[in-house]
Amino acid sequence: MGSGNELTELYDSLSVLYGSLPSGVDSEWRLALRSVLYGDELLADEASCFGAQQKERNLGKRKDYARRQGNGERVTEFSAITVAEPREGDRRYVPSGAELPVAPASGEVLPVYVSSGEVDWAISLLAEFPAEPAADRPGDGSERLLDRDRVQRARNSTEAGVGGDATTVLFVSDTHLGYENRAETGSGKAVPWIDEINSRDTIRRVRTLAMEGDIDAVIHTGDLLDHEVDAVTLDAAESSLRDLALCNIPVYCILGTHDHGAADPYYSNSVDGIAWVKDQVRNEYLIELSASPTSVAGGPLDAYGVSAENVGIGDVGTYESLGWRPSEIAFGASSPGPNVLCLHDGATPYRERSTADVDLDELLAQSRVSFDCVLVGDEHRPKHDDFEHGYSFETGDGTPVLYTGPAARVGPAYRNHDAFITELTISAEEVSWTRHSV
Repeated sequence: MGSGNELTELYDSLSVLYGSLPSGVDSEWRLALRSVLYGDELLADEASCFGAQQKERNLGKRKDYARRQGNGERVTEFSAITVAEPREGDRRYVPSGAELPVAPASGEVLPVYVSSGEVDWAISLLAEFPAEPAADRPGDGSERLLDRDRVQRARNSTEAGVGGDATTVLFVSDTHLGYENRAETGSGKAVPWIDEINSRDTIRRVRTLAMEGDIDAVIHTGDLLDHEVDAVTLDAAESSLRDLALCNIPVYCILGTHDHGAADPYYSNSVDGIAWVKDQVRNEYLIELSASPTSVAGGPLDAYGVSAENVGIGDVGTYESLGWRPSEIAFGASSPGPNVLCLHDGATPYRERSTADVDLDELLAQSRVSFDCVLVGDEHRPKHDDFEHGYSFETGDGTPVLYTGPAARVGPAYRNHDAFITELTISAEEVSWTRHSV
C-alpha cells in the first residue's frame, strides 16, 4: 500500500459504513462496528477502539486528513487500505461516491445491510482487520480486534456454511394490484369471476406466507400493478411491504407492461402507480433488479433482472422501447453464485421462437454470468393448461426456466384453479420449489 495513514483511513471508512446502516440491519452487526469504532462489548479485552487510537496514536485530526485526502467531510483518496464500491444491494444506503473497506484476507468488501443469517459471515470479515492499524505512533502490541469467542463462533459458522449455502425466496408475479377496478372502468379484458378477486387480499397473503415461513426474500417478476390502480389499494400494499421490511424480508422486483401503463392512468379514481413504486424504492420497501448483480438478503444468491421491454422504473415515461435483443444486455460480473435472472417478456422455451420476445438460449449463450435458473413473469396460464408441468422448462443448456403464473386468478385457466406463488430454495447444487395457494 501507499504512504497514507492506515488508522485514519480505516476509522474514516468504517465511520461511513456505520453511519449508513439501515434500520433493519442485524443488531449484532451494528454492535460489532460500534465496538471497533467507539468501544463496546464485542471489542477484545486487550484492544483499544479506533476512535481512541485516532486521538492517541495520530498527530493530526481526521478532518485535516479528510481535507487533504478527500472532500473535507470524508476521505476519498485511499492509499493505506484497499476500498471498493459497495455491493449492488448496499449502494442505496451509502453516500454517493463513497467506497468501503475491503477485508484484507478474503478480499471481500464489507457489507452494509446484514441480516441475522449473515451476521457471522460479516463479523468474520470485520475480524480480518488489524487491531492496531499503522499510525504516527506505535500501538501497545494488541493483536486481536474483536472478542475471541465471538469471532471463533462466527468463523466456525461461516466455515460450516450455516445460513450461507442456500437462499429461500418467495417467487411472486403478476399481482395486478387494482385488477378488480376493471369491473367499473371496463379498461382491459376481465375474467368472468372478477367479483371474486381482491388484489389487496392477494398482497396480504403474500406478506403472511413470507412472514410465517422460513423465507429470506421475495422476488416479484413484474406486473405488480394493474394499469389502473387506486390509492386505497396502494395504501394497503404499502402496509404489507412495510411489514416485510420490518421483518427484514426484502422485496426485489422488475417491471411489467401493466406497471408501465400505471404511470399514465385514465380514470379519475386511479393514481400514478409508477410514482408510488418510486416511493417504495425510496422507502427501501422495494429493490429494483437490474443487469448488475444484487445480493439477495445479503447472502450468496445474486439476482439480476430485465424489466419488460428493458424499461426500468427510472425510464418509464421518458423512454419508449421497441423491445430488446440479447446482445444489448451486458450483465455485470457476479460473485461465485448461485445466480438467478428475472424477466417479464415472452420467452422461449414457453413460447416458440417465432412468437417469443426473448430467445433464452441466445441470451444465456452470450451472457458472462452463468445462471442457475431463470424466473419469468407475464404468462397467465401454464402451457397446454397443464398446471403440473406447464410452468417449468429447461433451456438448451439445461438451465431451469420457471414460471409461477399470476398471484391472482386473472387468467382463463384459473376458473377452477387456485392461484399460487412459489417458494424456491436455491443453492449452487440445486433449485427446488414448493407452491403455496394464494
